[in-house]
Amino acid sequence: MSGRDRIFLGGAALATAVVPALLVLGTPFAETRAFMGIVVGWVLALLTIVPSYFLLSGALKEENSQRFFRAWAGGTMGRMFVVIVSVVLFAVFVTDAPVKSFLLSFFLGYMLLTGLEVLTVIGNTPNGRHA
Repeated sequence: MSGRDRIFLGGAALATAVVPALLVLGTPFAETRAFMGIVVGWVLALLTIVPSYFLLSGALKEENSQRFFRAWAGGTMGRMFVVIVSVVLFAVFVTDAPVKSFLLSFFLGYMLLTGLEVLTVIGNTPNGRHA
């Protein structure tokens, strides 16, 4: 595991320990099942961004720019699909769904973890030069 991977995973673990806990403690919405919405939203954000990070990170290890572009495009399309499917399935199939808590947690996780991904993957090329 590279130093970049450790930074990403450490940042993701720190965000996972802090952000959902703050949302639970802050109770931004008066939903009966807000805790469940926050947890499910964050977990789905992790399941969306972490594979994308490893896909891009692996693509950067090669000199083939086409592989990087395919990984980036595939990750973008995969993210879009996961976001749409996750939101629709949660809203439709969860009884008394805490949609506001879910959406807040999911999109906070999505944005924070994407920012972390960009900083760790795109910020530096494998040989240490800035992209």
